[in-house]
Amino acid sequence: MVDELRLWAINVDVFRQCFAAPPELATRLWEITDTVAPPRPEPTGLLSKLGPLLRRPPTAPVIIPGVPNHLDAESMMSSRYIASDRLSACWILAKAWLDDLATVKTVIPLPGDKIDELEFDLVRVEIPTQVSIRHLWHRSIDIPLRADDDMSIGYMDSFTVERLTEEWTKAADELEEETAEFSKPLLEFVSAFPQYAEEAGQPVDLIAWWTSR
Repeated sequence: MVDELRLWAINVDVFRQCFAAPPELATRLWEITDTVAPPRPEPTGLLSKLGPLLRRPPTAPVIIPGVPNHLDAESMMSSRYIASDRLSACWILAKAWLDDLATVKTVIPLPGDKIDELEFDLVRVEIPTQVSIRHLWHRSIDIPLRADDDMSIGYMDSFTVERLTEEWTKAADELEEETAEFSKPLLEFVSAFPQYAEEAGQPVDLIAWWTSR
């Protein structure tokens, strides 16, 4: 089992727009989708003329459990309901969109059975709960794609990220070794947020996705 925390520096409204994508953004999302979804079958020979006679049209997207396809992308971009058996595939697609749209991203190992222990250490050094580990994904992104069973996802706005950076940096020398080991790559990531915002030309938030697999 691999438990990990994925982080993206991106204005949360940019990600929200993916679920009601304007034309320019939709074009980019289709390009990203093409890199992770099976290609659409091309009609060939007599099969292209027999479509109405077949139960499955020859040009219909390939439906594979857990693998995103173009129907998933269309449903997501149109804010349609996503059936439970397509959630995992749609989140793979959402991750691909985030990877491409974000200014920068990182992945940090975070075992689920260690979170409480790490949080306790943060409390011990008087780091406010508003900038605790679980508060990285505490705030809902408000998108029409519900979380899968093995994940937690949310965001922290740019102002709170700034506070987290200040509080965690101030307490860095007092943390236990295991907490310090987790906090180091996180602090390296969030400390550069002013630079990320400059590169993006707008404030950037922190989208956090914790997964247990």
